[in-house]
Amino acid sequence: MQLLGKTRGALSLLASTASRTQRHTLSRMAFSTKQKAIKHGLVVGISGAQHTLYGAEATGLTAAQQQQIVRQVQALGNKAHAGSVQLVFLEDHDGGSHRHVAVVGLGDDAKSTGEIVRTAVANGVRQLCARGKITNVAVGPMPCHQASAEGAKLALYKFDAFKTKTTSKDAAKEKEEPSDVTVTHLAQRESADASTKWNAGVVYAEAQNFARDLMNSPANHMTPTGFAERVKAEFSTLANVKVNVYDKEWAEAQRMGGLLAISRGSDEALRFVEIIYTGSKGKPAGDDVPLALVGQGITFDTGGYSLKPSKYMDLMKGDMGGGATVVAAMRAIAQLQLPINVVATVPLCENMVSGNAIKVSDVYTSRAGLTVEVMNTDAEGRIVLADALHYTIETHRPRAIVDVATLTGAMVVALGELYTGVFTPSPLLWDAILQASGSTDEPVWRMPLHDQWDAMLKSPVADLSNIGNKAEAGACTAAAFLRQFVGSGQPKPLADSSGVLCDQNNDESIPRWAHLDIAGPMEASASSGYHQKGLSGRPTRMLIELAQILANKPLP
Repeated sequence: MQLLGKTRGALSLLASTASRTQRHTLSRMAFSTKQKAIKHGLVVGISGAQHTLYGAEATGLTAAQQQQIVRQVQALGNKAHAGSVQLVFLEDHDGGSHRHVAVVGLGDDAKSTGEIVRTAVANGVRQLCARGKITNVAVGPMPCHQASAEGAKLALYKFDAFKTKTTSKDAAKEKEEPSDVTVTHLAQRESADASTKWNAGVVYAEAQNFARDLMNSPANHMTPTGFAERVKAEFSTLANVKVNVYDKEWAEAQRMGGLLAISRGSDEALRFVEIIYTGSKGKPAGDDVPLALVGQGITFDTGGYSLKPSKYMDLMKGDMGGGATVVAAMRAIAQLQLPINVVATVPLCENMVSGNAIKVSDVYTSRAGLTVEVMNTDAEGRIVLADALHYTIETHRPRAIVDVATLTGAMVVALGELYTGVFTPSPLLWDAILQASGSTDEPVWRMPLHDQWDAMLKSPVADLSNIGNKAEAGACTAAAFLRQFVGSGQPKPLADSSGVLCDQNNDESIPRWAHLDIAGPMEASASSGYHQKGLSGRPTRMLIELAQILANKPLP
């Protein structure tokens, strides 16, 4: 990734300090007989049919040790396939201490993509940590340093904040394992750029891990108030950031009928979080906002009176995944001090069942003034997002606005866990999102917008229904609903002058808008590589990269 000058400057001091520390750490720990009680791990890449160790000169390994590693790998039949891992062991010349070495495959000729490096390093780190009391893992140079850092940090993630570790055999086993593993980077001494990119990767990965923490936290701990307080704490030491947290009285003054309607079924008070980052010197956030992010913040979703089935309802603690990824991305944007103004908003509430809860067929008035008939109370995410979109556009006047939400089961059916579905009428904004996707290996797929979806939202008693009137295109009609609240807030025309229904995929009106449905990527159903089973924190890294891209080349 090509870093901006300002970003590079913000990281260069960290990089130079880290580089000195890493070399000092390596010289102290490499094969020392004085540290027999501490086990160190090393991840080193290997490529090609000739089994060439990548960047071995920067790892502190002697020529003899390099030969020893290659001989062991060859003897075990390892072909250096991309992502493969072979564990070998090194002893010092006195036969005292030893080091676990994970030799990770980079494929042929070290022409490794970021995803190959990210996965290979993650596999290496995971296997080293599975061997026992590893306290430090050093990662050697890789073809992509940022991806290397991301793989290492993401692989170490574990959510166990609520485990007491005192009552079971499994807990006893966990106590024998290291509670902390430090990862260091053995950057090539002549390359400050390598350390800079590694440090950026650490920020990206820690942001995704932060989103994972928010999503995996039980809903009785991650309430709307708890979420908002966590955000304030995370941003309290960061420069050029202002965090506003609003309550029910503010929402009433702002005419947020949708947020108020959904929240009234819960005893937990609603919150509305607003984060304003001013990174563009000479251009205050109120004057120039190239990008705004809006994240859905339903901290638990029962479905309301359109009650969800009990199976998998536990995942609904992560229904604020859009809000979690947006907040985490904003933290990273501020840490990197990207030269761009970005605003984020997150409407927070629960969707519960009670005597006060909204009912099917109820009608409310949105902030935009449009009346909405609620035909399904489990389609609540779009209701709170609509008010947040309208507020953010009217208040901050962004040139581009991206909403992120775990919105529809229909998207899971369409694209599964791998892809984020993207709806946008703007080819230019789509190109930027696609570029961010490619840089971070967060797959996206463009979905269609069409007048037909708008027509399916007609209600006999209100301006709109919150769901389509047919049992089809559920993700598409959800996007069409949100589109009604982008811009003027007036209903969009359903047909051109000839009465023919048309697609809506070539519109560069300001603000350019994109809707990201992350209902599939919100969860990893199994652990592999840098993915950990559970709620995933995706696509946090892609959102950070999108801000980076727009900082470098703003949309017109």
